[in-house]
Amino acid sequence: MLVRRAVEDVKAGDKPLKPASMVHWGTKLFHVVAFCTYAYCIYYSEVHLDIPQRTPSHKKFGRYKYLTHWNLTLQGFMFTLSCFIDFAPIRDKQFLKQLRDHLFLALSLPTCIFVTGLFWALYFYDRELIYPRSLAIYYPGWLNQLSHTNISFFALLEAKLVYHVVPQKRDGFRTIFILVCAYVGWITYLGLVYDMWVYPVLEYMSPALLPIFIGCCSGSIFVVYIIADKINHWFWPVPPTRRPPEQPSSVSEHDHVD
Repeated sequence: MLVRRAVEDVKAGDKPLKPASMVHWGTKLFHVVAFCTYAYCIYYSEVHLDIPQRTPSHKKFGRYKYLTHWNLTLQGFMFTLSCFIDFAPIRDKQFLKQLRDHLFLALSLPTCIFVTGLFWALYFYDRELIYPRSLAIYYPGWLNQLSHTNISFFALLEAKLVYHVVPQKRDGFRTIFILVCAYVGWITYLGLVYDMWVYPVLEYMSPALLPIFIGCCSGSIFVVYIIADKINHWFWPVPPTRRPPEQPSSVSEHDHVD
């Protein structure tokens, strides 16, 4: 009778679910690919890029004058952290996961979308303002695409594959506000002290228009933060729940083996 019941249970059972382990290992593979991609991009930018500067003062501080490189470094850190969480033999990873979730939703995803949107908006308006043709022979196209386009694709794929606990709006805005103040203060310091405006578009603006432009860009990143939050909610309208473990079927007192 037990054999007969087992056969009937199989016939009446639900369709097999997609193996969670495949998604799990696919996500880990994605993290490894993203880590290797960003590690190579950062290495190439630091070691092999040799771009003639507009003035001698522009040689100071290397690539870390640019928001693109700040963001590239941030994404490299994020996927390093993700790989560490995936593979490190640590029993308690709760703090690391909380750090990853907060930084990803408060900084990583909004900054990627902002960098992609602002770069291509200026590019299509006037390429010379952001990526002059004279720069293309020194700054390869593949690095430009990875730094300004694919970087958002990777971030959106991460948001789709991995559920991140959403930080409170107050904490998220505070975190992105710190980043905005740090970068705006940095480029303003370089401009006023070293007479080195990082991007050509800033050099062409009048003293009256410059703070308006910087203020609008700074304010828009908070709008992008809200958009990123909506995207994440669209991917994960409800938090995922773990499937409860199956309980072994008990044999009643009246069942017996034929």
